[in-house]
Amino acid sequence: MRLIGSSFAALLAMAASAHAAGWQTYDFRDSGFSIESLVPLTKGAGTYKGAIAGQVPTVTYSGEAENIRYKVSIVDISKRPADAVNLYLEMEFLTSLGGKVLANESVGIEPGATRHYGRQLAMQMKDGNLMRTVLVYNKGKIYVTEAIILPNGDKDSFSPERFVESILFDLDGAARERDADPANFKTPDGK
Repeated sequence: MRLIGSSFAALLAMAASAHAAGWQTYDFRDSGFSIESLVPLTKGAGTYKGAIAGQVPTVTYSGEAENIRYKVSIVDISKRPADAVNLYLEMEFLTSLGGKVLANESVGIEPGATRHYGRQLAMQMKDGNLMRTVLVYNKGKIYVTEAIILPNGDKDSFSPERFVESILFDLDGAARERDADPANFKTPDGK
């Protein structure tokens, strides 16, 4: 019985490492970020629409793997610094209208003094798909990472969470190196 359990554990470990092996870090220096993805992301364009923001052109990066659609949208609001907080909150509110919100929580990107805070939402979309998204502001731009589990996709997959939380603005790689060591993460009381 132990042999069967050990064999099963070994198979799971091999499958997990093979799945993890497909992840790569993609740097988009022209847009000021890097992100981990299972699939190369293709650059495109779009438009963000809001009552306060109006219509704002966006730069997008997207790809699809294993019935999960991955996307990063960048909304440049650098010419409207006085409206930045309001535009960010409007975007969070409008995102939450896309379906049933399952979770809405704070998220921190990058450890230490370079940390950026944002919002992470998990939603059951009106079309039945599951979506996980992170909205974070950096240097005059709102970055929206999203992963949508399409029909026949693995609803228990960790890939959407890994993708949306892996965005970094520290392009020299130091943040990813810090992230790899759990000792670099401490609570406010030092534990």
